[in-house]
Amino acid sequence: MEPYDKWRSITFTLCFMHSCVQERRKFGALGFSKPYEFNTSDLEASLSYCEGHMNRQASFNQPYSFNAMRFMVSKVQYGGRITELEDQHIFDAYTQLWITEACMTQNYCFNNQITDYFMYAIPDALEHSRLLEYINKMPGKDIPPIFGLHSNADLTFRKQESVAMINVLVETMPKDQGGGSGKSLEQEVQEKVEQDYMKMMPEDINWMEVTDLLKIRKGARGLGEPGKYEMVPLNVFLGQELQRMKAVMAIVKSTFTSIVEAIAGNIIMTPQIVDAINAVAELRVPHNWLYDPSGAEISWLSPSLTGWIKGLIDRHHQLWQWIQKERPPSFWLTGFFNATGFLTCMKQEVTRQKKAQQWSLDEVEFTSEVLREFVQGDDGRLDGKNINAPGEGVLIHGLYLEGAGWNKAEKRLDDSQPKVLYEVFPILHVSAVSIGLPPDARANAVNPAKQQLAALEFSHYHCPVYRYPMRRMPYLIFNVHLKADSN
Repeated sequence: MEPYDKWRSITFTLCFMHSCVQERRKFGALGFSKPYEFNTSDLEASLSYCEGHMNRQASFNQPYSFNAMRFMVSKVQYGGRITELEDQHIFDAYTQLWITEACMTQNYCFNNQITDYFMYAIPDALEHSRLLEYINKMPGKDIPPIFGLHSNADLTFRKQESVAMINVLVETMPKDQGGGSGKSLEQEVQEKVEQDYMKMMPEDINWMEVTDLLKIRKGARGLGEPGKYEMVPLNVFLGQELQRMKAVMAIVKSTFTSIVEAIAGNIIMTPQIVDAINAVAELRVPHNWLYDPSGAEISWLSPSLTGWIKGLIDRHHQLWQWIQKERPPSFWLTGFFNATGFLTCMKQEVTRQKKAQQWSLDEVEFTSEVLREFVQGDDGRLDGKNINAPGEGVLIHGLYLEGAGWNKAEKRLDDSQPKVLYEVFPILHVSAVSIGLPPDARANAVNPAKQQLAALEFSHYHCPVYRYPMRRMPYLIFNVHLKADSN
């Protein structure tokens, strides 16, 4: 094709990008939310389109459309496999950075920002042998910044490898032997369940008591009537959360009771009980605590049994303190079964508070403000902490930043500290704002709040908030705008 030197540059660029997105998968959720099966057919289809486009434009003496090439590569060829919006943004960033007119210039380098490492440039060579010679000089192991990641990403990768190896070792260990105490495995499990786990469980939830307390638990300012507060949106949410907590606690206590009775020989040892015994022995969470028979998640995910039980105690504490005392000034967001539903109820409350302004719920969007105060720990406990609840919206805590640091003085994102994989995030004030116009607005009127939200899309990072440290759409709660630089 003509001109060959420009086509050669595009070919090398696409091949380099293909190798980067393939290698980026090893960093787990920091790379892509899931290991997409990008393959050679995606690369070949992209090369075929770019070749046809460049030939066609050259024949009509027209400039190349890099927007068209970027769109076809990112949105169509590779994008056809991408299912998560945040992953699509990552791929768009690669194409915006590299599939440009600059890649056709002499000695174009892909990593100009990294000066103390091998410079990945497009070689000025025409022969296949010289291209292979240059490629063979590339390092066998790349550092994370080459992929646009912080150097801490390598720690995450090594940690994932170690955890995977340990899991394999645990799964292959013989399960018919006990420890050094001379007791059998089943006896050790029975003792652990009876003496530790069952004593740690909170008391059963009395639903009649919950119903009575919901009627007197005040909501946000100006909402509800005395003695009829059970219909306040967040009180409805609280009742639903307590119902789910009651159901989960019943499953856990039933499992513990069945384990003890089956080991004692009082009931039949079913396959489900055997699986539960093995899980407790290996400090794993029994499957029926996490999922119902249809495979739907019914509780919360945790890598260890002790962590899961602690999560149950902490979640129960937050809900029970709320129902018994008063609405807390700040909420442990990820400690709810339905965190998205919590924020939806908050929007409903703010909309009702703005009844005089005739707000409509379908025209209300989230707004957020990062405060300077911190709540250490993710257990939802606020004992001894002086926090003032806002008049509108809610305060949430217990969030962590992964892949970035936080500049407390300027309240903005910053580079991660070396070897710090997670950083505690400050208290976040989440409220709502109407982007609609009042019924009596002029024909050409513009809502300032809507303009401000649109401006934030360009000046701030649209940061996703997940329930777990896994970037999957089912675990996405909402997005917040975070300041990304000092300007």
